[in-house]
Amino acid sequence: MRKKVVLLSCCFMLLLIFQAKGWGAVSSSGFSISGAVQQPIRLAAEDLAKFQSSTVRLNEVDRDEFYSGAFYYRGIPLRTILEMAHIQKEDASFSKFLDVCIVIRNAVGKQVVLSWGEVFYRNPAEFIIAFAAEPVLPELPQGREKWQNTLNRPIGFPKLIIASDLYTDRCMESIVSIDVMVLNPSMKIRNADDQYVPSFAVDGAVKTPLIISDLSGWPRESATIKVTGSLKGYHGVQHVSGVPLVKLLEKAGATMDISTVYLVTHSDGYRAAVSFGELFLDPAGERILVADENDNPNAAKEGRFTLHIPHDLSSDRNVKGIENIEVINLKKSPQVYIISVGCADSSLITLEALNYLNKADAVVCSEDIAKRYAFYIGHRPVLFDPFTLVPKSAEDNEHKKLSHPEREKLKTQRVDKAIALIREALNQGKSVALLEYGDPTIYGSFRGINAALADDEKQYLPGVSAFNAANALIGKEMACKGSIVLSSPWALKENPSLVKSAADQGDTLAVFMGLNEIESLIPLLKKYYPGTTPVTFAIRAGYSNSKRLIKTTLSEVLEAVRDENEEKESWLGMIYVGFCLK
Repeated sequence: MRKKVVLLSCCFMLLLIFQAKGWGAVSSSGFSISGAVQQPIRLAAEDLAKFQSSTVRLNEVDRDEFYSGAFYYRGIPLRTILEMAHIQKEDASFSKFLDVCIVIRNAVGKQVVLSWGEVFYRNPAEFIIAFAAEPVLPELPQGREKWQNTLNRPIGFPKLIIASDLYTDRCMESIVSIDVMVLNPSMKIRNADDQYVPSFAVDGAVKTPLIISDLSGWPRESATIKVTGSLKGYHGVQHVSGVPLVKLLEKAGATMDISTVYLVTHSDGYRAAVSFGELFLDPAGERILVADENDNPNAAKEGRFTLHIPHDLSSDRNVKGIENIEVINLKKSPQVYIISVGCADSSLITLEALNYLNKADAVVCSEDIAKRYAFYIGHRPVLFDPFTLVPKSAEDNEHKKLSHPEREKLKTQRVDKAIALIREALNQGKSVALLEYGDPTIYGSFRGINAALADDEKQYLPGVSAFNAANALIGKEMACKGSIVLSSPWALKENPSLVKSAADQGDTLAVFMGLNEIESLIPLLKKYYPGTTPVTFAIRAGYSNSKRLIKTTLSEVLEAVRDENEEKESWLGMIYVGFCLK
């Protein structure tokens, strides 16, 4: 009786602690979800507190047996969050999600890979994104003194919690992105009538690739499995015998870290992914078998070897007739992502751009972009603003007084400084996103930086250019004669023959950033175009609250835009010249 009273008292005190402290402070950091999803989303840690939450206790011990305390974590099931984003595969040739993996990264570049199966075929409470925690206090005062610093340490939220793991190596603080990826098998898929497979390969990221046709000499385990389909109900109990998958992977010298997945594939393309964590960190992983003995009467027709995952709530990951077990490590070398975020409003950023921004550990962008896209950037560090590498006074005042060689030298110094900062991040294992308005390959602020990067360390992500936004604002077929010529005012003045050719052929001339140079540009245009030629200014195209058009003719253009250059950002305007504008 006394023990019951003490227990009830402890529970009551614990409840009071939860109520008084509100499960701890909620961090202001957040994370985004992108990749193979229908609805990319971003959530702040405080947003998680608005959903129905779960509570789990976690004794935190890693594989090195370092103890970092015991806590009650409160959070949202990862499954719930992924369902909000709606996982969607582009390729419908294999419609099941069994080849999907979830890549979760944190603020310091750590990465954890989960399989779709372990998240969706297990108890949802085993995988949560926590937004608060309470320490489990030792009963005796001396115990509290010993673990005081450990239990009172700051915890970075949102935090990934995997309660089913024996070791907590996959539990990760301060997550910043969740990327849903679809794995494609490297083996050739066959559609033959006879799908029986007498042997299978273990390959990919391994030291010793294996071809296995006989498991009789391997350490064996047996299991009793309830065969249940996700949509087709219950199919009875099977008794199987085989070799733990972990033994096969160890023999092959497979890559084993928390960024690794193992894709098990049948000859007809049916496949399922298993993560490193669910095999080597979860005690249930030792029960995942590659079986060669099965009391299923149809087993002989389906293939000699079968994958069985007894603890799954559905048997969908039981791959029959295994032909290949591919070891895939998803930890890639750091990259530079040159991303177009659109030409103005943040709504113009593409889903692909968001996906790659989520993969970056650091950002390079202007102060304006940092403000406009702060929600998506989150707390990723901004390495520098490309427009402030050189002091403003030098750019605006002294720069004009310099000779051409001196200006080029200053430009080179600026680019070298930028490259050094990016290289430093890459050497630290960080991927960097260079965010640029419009099309980074046209008059972008990163042109010199792009040229200094090797092809294999950079990737371009397209977006909505100012040209696209201006075309939509004008709403006409501006290439009615078949062509439209894109240029800058400086290129036109250096190549007057380009203007003459466009005028002679009746092509529309589209000039980026021409408003600042309009006075010097008009004499050149009038030399080849008649004064009645329609001219349209698309000013701040893509800015929903300030976009506008000015329509005039070449003879009246200076009067029409007399007051425009007084604006702070008058360069945000494209000039269109040509009779297609009528």
